[in-house]
Amino acid sequence: MKEELICGIITGQAETPQKVKKIANAYKNCPYVAFMSTKNNKLYAIYFLPKRQKWWIDYIQKKPQETFGLEKAEIYYPDNVQHPKTLKMRLPKKKQKIAPCGSDCEKCPANNRCLCCPATIFYKGA
Repeated sequence: MKEELICGIITGQAETPQKVKKIANAYKNCPYVAFMSTKNNKLYAIYFLPKRQKWWIDYIQKKPQETFGLEKAEIYYPDNVQHPKTLKMRLPKKKQKIAPCGSDCEKCPANNRCLCCPATIFYKGA
């Protein structure tokens, strides 16, 4: 059974343009990222993620410093995605132990709640 994916749009702000570029660079290969860009100290990202992982993206808004290293973040969920017609995660050819962002899902305290990163061997989704 395929996971139902939802679209989440993140806008965030870091202390400096250098900090926001570092954050964007760390998450650029995340399988959930469809688009990520920066302008000055602002971050703009579009994520497609399993509906069961919505809590994860909501947590970015609640704890932006702890999660992404942002000073503040806002999340938006569009009602109707016009394009693309089907949402698809970008997955590596071979799953790894460490996520593309550098996170170790095996040691994450949210592992019991989280599906883990789909780019890792720990992913629990479909």
